Amino acid sequence: MTPPKVSVVMSVLDGEDYLREAIDSVLAQSFADFEFVIVDNASTDRTPEIIASLDDPRIVTVTNTEMLNLSQSLNKGMATACGDYVARLDADDVAMPGRLEKQAALLDSHPDVVLVASAATEFSGADDFPGTAPLIPPQDHDALMTALARDSILSHSSIMFRREAALAVGGYDEAYAYCMDYLLYFRLAERHRLAALADPLVAIRMHAGQITHRPEWEARRHREAATAFRDILARGGLAPDARRGLRRYLILTSLRMAVLSLRAAAPGKAACWFSRALATGPFLFISVVASSACRRLRRA
Repeated sequence: MTPPKVSVVMSVLDGEDYLREAIDSVLAQSFADFEFVIVDNASTDRTPEIIASLDDPRIVTVTNTEMLNLSQSLNKGMATACGDYVARLDADDVAMPGRLEKQAALLDSHPDVVLVASAATEFSGADDFPGTAPLIPPQDHDALMTALARDSILSHSSIMFRREAALAVGGYDEAYAYCMDYLLYFRLAERHRLAALADPLVAIRMHAGQITHRPEWEARRHREAATAFRDILARGGLAPDARRGLRRYLILTSLRMAVLSLRAAAPGKAACWFSRALATGPFLFISVVASSACRRLRRA
């Protein structure tokens, strides 16, 4: 049996509210040569029933007997996948009908590109779908990497990448529960080129149940981001503009951790994070703080 061109990989944990809409958006794609690998990450709601009710030969299911972090769960999905390309989609997001077709066409026509992302909209429900005007990422590799080093401008749900290239850099780093996509981008970029499409090919659902919006996870997310940025910088391989941008991002993240530590009545930890921000580069630190202060004054 000939393997499919694309494997869509989704991990879902207690996703009963939005899972069916996400699944339907994949099954309705204009591109036909794909399989859909759904990893049930030990859900305790109706998610297993929803998956079991699906009657489509393109769907391949994987069931985790215990909950894993997202990196681990996605790696299980990739290990099951057979496609040349892997497309990501979260279980609460929606893929536009031409998403797989357009991204697969770019990878087919650009053998030097190993990952392609796209613009994305944000929406909260049926009333505002597909949502806001998208933030359009740079399409050129160098400009894209410089922008990525300054901010997390790509939606994880928007990416498609060459499976073998991702496996060659170790797949998703299982030490990370939040920044695994960011690390994958930069590790792939050390060896290959990345690209993005200006078309908004996914709609990202914003809702209160998202882990990334829960206050109790904020400190963990920033702490992990700081570790990821240091990891990327230590590996080298970045162009000077991207390296400077990532150092700025690391300073801002360290300062956010200092503020969170003060709010948690932990002045010792706050001082440690402040020192880390300063140690990243004293002159750059001053530039970052001055720029932030100017932005606040303009908004006042």
